[in-house]
Amino acid sequence: MSYTAFDLGQLIPHREGMRLIDRLVAVNRRGAVTEATPTRRWPLRQAGHVSSLVAVEISAQTAGILVGYQERQHRGATLHGKGWLVGIKNAAFHQQRFRIGKTIRTHARPVFSYQTFHEIETEVLVDRTPAAHIVLQVFWTETDPS
Repeated sequence: MSYTAFDLGQLIPHREGMRLIDRLVAVNRRGAVTEATPTRRWPLRQAGHVSSLVAVEISAQTAGILVGYQERQHRGATLHGKGWLVGIKNAAFHQQRFRIGKTIRTHARPVFSYQTFHEIETEVLVDRTPAAHIVLQVFWTETDPS
C-alpha cells in the first residue's frame, strides 16, 4: 500500500482529546492503515490498560480516513461539516484490554460502497497479534442539514 501525505485533520474532524489516531501509515483507494498508542488520557482507561472497546472508535476513525480520502479523490471535496452516521455491523474482540503505551495498528478496507453509504472492514492488531475484527457501516449526508 502506497503512502499518500495528508494531515489527519484534512480527513477526519476529530481533535485533541477525542482523536485516538496518532499516525496515518498509508491510505489509497484500496485501504487505510493507521497507528494509535493508548495514553493515560484515553477513554475506558483502567489500571494501565484501556478496554478493547476503544477498537470500535479507532476503527471508526480509520474508516473515516479511508472514506474521506476516497471522497476527496472522487469529488475533490472534504467532508467536514457534514453529518455522519456509523453503525457496527459486526465486531469480534480477541483481547479484553490493551496496555497503555503499546502501538495499535488498524487496517481498513472497503467492502461495499454505494453513493454515500460505505461498508468498511477493519482488522485491529496489537504487537502484530489480532485484537479485534470490526465491520462498520458508514453513511454521510451530501448536504448541510441546515
